[in-house]
Amino acid sequence: MSLNPPLLTEFSRRAMATDFVLMLPGMNGKYAEIAVQALAEVDQLEAMLSIYRPDSDISRLNRAAGSGPIGVSLETFQILARAAEISEQTGGAFDVTAGPLVEAWGFTKRQGAKPSKEIIDQAKQRVGFDKLILDPNKCTAELAHPGMSVNLGAIGKGFALDQIAYKLESAGVTDFLIHGGKSSVLVRGDDDSGSEQGWKIAIEHPVCPGKRLGGLRLRNESLGTSGSGKQFFHHQGKRLGHIIDPRTGWPSGDLLSLTVVSPSAMDADALATALFVMGSEEAIAFANRSPSLSQSEAGTMSTARLTEPSCWKPAVGVVAVLPTGQQAEVRVRRANLGTQVWLDE
Repeated sequence: MSLNPPLLTEFSRRAMATDFVLMLPGMNGKYAEIAVQALAEVDQLEAMLSIYRPDSDISRLNRAAGSGPIGVSLETFQILARAAEISEQTGGAFDVTAGPLVEAWGFTKRQGAKPSKEIIDQAKQRVGFDKLILDPNKCTAELAHPGMSVNLGAIGKGFALDQIAYKLESAGVTDFLIHGGKSSVLVRGDDDSGSEQGWKIAIEHPVCPGKRLGGLRLRNESLGTSGSGKQFFHHQGKRLGHIIDPRTGWPSGDLLSLTVVSPSAMDADALATALFVMGSEEAIAFANRSPSLSQSEAGTMSTARLTEPSCWKPAVGVVAVLPTGQQAEVRVRRANLGTQVWLDE
């Protein structure tokens, strides 16, 4: 990741199995206490959303699958509601109930192998965003069938970044970058902050660590990247990655990586997975049908703004990285990046 400006104050916090890092321009410690308090937000979110916390909302929801609705926190309800909306918008390419399929292919234990058709079919019976039942009046969630489960790994980090940004902006901090493991990034900047040209974010080669393909200047947007560069195996000469298409039950796509730029980090994360699943042509078409990034309203998806499902269509720009058939060579396609400046290497 390449950053601008060169002098930064950095804060970090370990949560959700990754490092959340907040960067402020300059070396002024004026906002240090605010930064530490904002990053502490991720601990509370992890306690609600993690499948590794037995008392979290999501763990309780998974244990109650097939047994009726349970009450959840407002934050948990909001992220589930937005996940369901994105599932609808992408025709099921994004689905937080797809865990049984990932498990069937062995990727949860990092031991990928092709399962039998019978195992895939059995797993598919326990998958389906339409079987996640949400009641906004009672703030309850329900998984309709036993054996179903929710995993927010493809949307949770982005949600956390949005919440951190909301805390910072509410406290008057207007110029910053936050990332969660570098694959999820949120930036803010204003005309008076010295970052009017934006923060420079590198787009890295998905299979050659440390090699850059180019970059973006972002100012009031978020970025999410999805790819199968680290978890994959080969079957009959075909490379099969860990991102499963919930609609077919098979590893997805013709892409090596897919980066989404959108005002909300939660949307960017979820749509990066969805559009990776959909493949390069559908991803490009989806972006070109969406509102222009240059005309969209930047802003965090805060608790205050998510009291009800929004049903709004996000602005989306994409950077798609495809294999060429030649070892380590790739092709980059871009769509709907608006006024954002692509930086060639």
